[in-house]
Amino acid sequence: MCGRFYLNSTPAEVAEHFGAVVRDNFPPRYNIAPTQPVAAIRMSVRHAREYALMRWGFVPSWAKGEFLANLAKRPLINARAETVLEKASFKNAFRRRRCLVPADGFYEWQARPAKGKQPYAVHKRKGGLIGLAGIWETAVDPDGGEIDTLAILTAAAGPDMMNIHSREPVVIAPQSYKLWLEADERDMASLEGLIAPAPEGFWAAHAVSTDVNSPRHDGPHLIEPLAA
Repeated sequence: MCGRFYLNSTPAEVAEHFGAVVRDNFPPRYNIAPTQPVAAIRMSVRHAREYALMRWGFVPSWAKGEFLANLAKRPLINARAETVLEKASFKNAFRRRRCLVPADGFYEWQARPAKGKQPYAVHKRKGGLIGLAGIWETAVDPDGGEIDTLAILTAAAGPDMMNIHSREPVVIAPQSYKLWLEADERDMASLEGLIAPAPEGFWAAHAVSTDVNSPRHDGPHLIEPLAA
């Protein structure tokens, strides 16, 4: 599961890390939530990496009627790595429309008996930007306009995350950005090797305030370690 993340790197840092032109002067965001616009890196029609804003909540191009109405209530924010090539909602996007979602970290909630869930901020142990594996699709909104939507891939939790949650977002290593973004349908076997949990020692996590539970809260205090 990946239901919240944060991006506090600057536009210039995002541009340099992902090798894309970023013209938006977006501010740091510490509580990015489903259905909000999020930054993404994808391949353009000119076969160059481009920055785009997309809505976090995947809508298949064929969605309509009751299925589309249900997406408004329960948006498709994640796609399971194990079944992404099987699900009708995701398989075409995985083959043809993959993206990277820039992030500095994400949040996950650990169940605590009789105490409710404790949120954790999870980030790369060595710090810095990460590229979350995403898939995207252009959907048509109720007014007839087009909107780009995305979902973040998740995998079974690896060694760093299994004590907090059973799932974690898939991270694409920088040396694999080119393959992830540019591979075509002949390279599916190579891509399947990328959608796995992070290796041991990759993640670091610390408990944070339950203020992050509400998307109305934002600010750097959300990623500060919770006082003992």
